[in-house]
Formats: sequence, C-alpha cells, structure tokens
Amino acid sequence: MKKIIFVDDEQNILEGLRNLLRPYRKQWDMSFALGGKKALELLGQNSFDVIVTDMRMPEMDGAEVLQKVKAEYPHIVRIVLSGYTELEAAMRAVPVAHQFLTKPCDAELLLDVVNRACCLQALIGDKLIRKIVGKLNKLPPLPKTYSRLVAALGSKDVNSKVITSILEQDMSMCAKILQLVNSSFFRTAMPVTNIEFAVTRLGFETIKNLVLGVEIFEGAQLPTDVKGFSIDNLQANGQLCATIARKIFSDNKNSDDAFMVAILHDIGELVLAIAQPRYLEKVYAVAAERNVPIHVVEMELSGVTHAEVGAYLLGLWGLPYPIVEAVANHHTPNRVEGHNLNLVSVSYLSSIFAEEIISKQADEDYEVELDADYLDGVGVTEAQVLQWREFAALEYKHAREAR
Repeated sequence: MKKIIFVDDEQNILEGLRNLLRPYRKQWDMSFALGGKKALELLGQNSFDVIVTDMRMPEMDGAEVLQKVKAEYPHIVRIVLSGYTELEAAMRAVPVAHQFLTKPCDAELLLDVVNRACCLQALIGDKLIRKIVGKLNKLPPLPKTYSRLVAALGSKDVNSKVITSILEQDMSMCAKILQLVNSSFFRTAMPVTNIEFAVTRLGFETIKNLVLGVEIFEGAQLPTDVKGFSIDNLQANGQLCATIARKIFSDNKNSDDAFMVAILHDIGELVLAIAQPRYLEKVYAVAAERNVPIHVVEMELSGVTHAEVGAYLLGLWGLPYPIVEAVANHHTPNRVEGHNLNLVSVSYLSSIFAEEIISKQADEDYEVELDADYLDGVGVTEAQVLQWREFAALEYKHAREAR
C-alpha cells in the first residue's frame, strides 16, 4: 500500500481532504500534517511515497517544505495542491515540484495523479536511480539554443513561431515547457504536446519567467566528462527521429505527438549522463566493443534502460501518458498491445532508422533487426519500411549539409 502525506496549514482543509479521500483508504495509507514543520516531523518518522502540499503556509511554506523533501527524501514524488493564481503558484512551484494541481481538486483527478506517480515508481526497479532522478528539477539545454531563446525573448519582433522553432531544437526545454503547460494551472481540455500551442497558451511573459526568472535552465551544467556522450549528437539524433516520425505519421492527427516523442525519446541518456556518468561510460564502452545498441548492454547490466529512465522523469513531470508510454517502450514496442500504427510503433521505427544511419557514419554499421511479427500486427508493410528508411537517409544527408 502506497503511503501519502497531505500538508496544509488549515485544519478544515485537511479534514475536507480526509473526507474526500475516505473511499480510498484501502488503496492508500494516508497521513495529514498541519503545517510544514509537522510534515517534516512525520517524514522523519515514516517512509512515504508521495507528498501533496499547499504552497502558502506560515512559518514554512510549501516551497520550503518541498525543497527539504527534495534534498533529504528525493525518492518521494512531490505534488503541489494550491489555490494561488496560476502564474504566481507555477513559478514558485516549478523548481521543487514534480506536478502542480489547483484547488478545488476533485478526488478522481487527485487519485489519477497520485496513482500514476506510484505506477511510475514501479517502472524503475533501481532505487538509486529513482532517488537521483527525483532530485532533478532542471536539465541542461544546448548553450547555443538557450542563448538564441534568451535573445528572441528580448526582441521586440518576437513571435510564437520563432520561439517554437528554437524550443523544438532542444529536448530539455521541450520537456520543461510541456511540464508546465500540462499542469492544472494551465491545462486545457486536452493534454498538450504541440510546442507552438504551449507557447501561445503560456504566453511570452510566462516563458520568460520560466527561462530567466526561476533559473530552470540557467546554471544547469552539461556533462562534459562522460566519454562517449555528446549532447549535440543526442539532440541531432532527436531531431532526425522527429523528422522521420512526422513523415511516418504524416496523415495522422497525432503527428504532433509523434514529433514530440521522437524529440524526447532519448532524454534518459541525458539524465544518466548527469546522474550516473561512470555507469553510462561503461555502457558506451561495452556497446562499442560488442557493436550492439546501448539499450542491450543496459538491460544486461542493470535491467533498466535509458528508455525507462527518461519515461520515469517525464512521467514525474506530468507529461501526457501517451508520450511517457512511447518513450518507455521505444526499444520494446511489443510490451504495448496495439493493432495499428501508433505512437509506440512510430517511436520504435524512427529511433531504429536514425540509429542505423548514425551507426554507419560512425563505422559501426549494424542494422537493428526489426520485429517482423510486431510490425505485421500493427499493419506495417515491407514497402513502407523501405520507403521510410530511404526517407531517413535522405533527411540525414540534408541535415549534415545544413550544419
């Protein structure tokens, strides 16, 4: 049974939550703390999986509570439940919270958010990785991309298309923007995966505050001493995959989702480069020696790949479930049942086509064997595979010439 702690400075709010959640007593072991100090006292006495806290509290506010939780209990999922105005709450919560909910919050939404967070913890069996990922609130963007974004936001001629074109070049910035726009402070009727829509929904001022005011990106350090790792190559691979994915899904209403899954599919490599650099170096070395993809080595060494690590982070940040699912399974699509071309199969195919091309350029030259039974099950033909492979090679050539 998962253990959840709720924190507020008003007893009537806590009693309201207790009554609201009474039907779920058999699913959760719940504690209710009156104020931040009481919450930290209970955290020191018991092991919890999730903390849900108000922001504005006397003596110790929610941001301070979550900062201490992040430092001392990084494995705990941190959720803000606030009645603030949207911008004020979001900007204060972004550095310390995984997800943000607004008051009043109905029981079903709260149940869904907390249950999904608990399910994500089961995705990663390695407790050390869970703790390390739980500490991350920022991921480093490419310096040149970040500089372009800062310059664009300061321009009088700024527009959503310019900002979108910059953001889509960087997986870290895409992930953080989607985290915020999909929080309940800003959420529209449907989950948001289109960056231009996110930019329009948030507005330039919010994005400027996010980028400059709360230092979500500034100060995040790129890993520079991990042998075999290149953030530039990782981003370029994501861009190639995104172009391929959009081609595969060109006639599908979910083409924006496919594009974003491809941008984010290897974000777990960046997480590992920051969190476990020596482990990732070993993975790269073994993969190069055996001439196999890195996820094969990861699975043998730890039973967890960068795909699950990336999905865990994105899930903690509240990105839409189809994105998280496709990132988690882009090497193992048969773990997800499907009878037609979907986000998981598109992420699987685009990552393989990009990987094959890049491996040839690096003189590794291995061809990943496609799962014929799986592709047949989702209705993909050999002719389509050939067509998409040829498109991928042409796009890679164009991207190289444009550099």
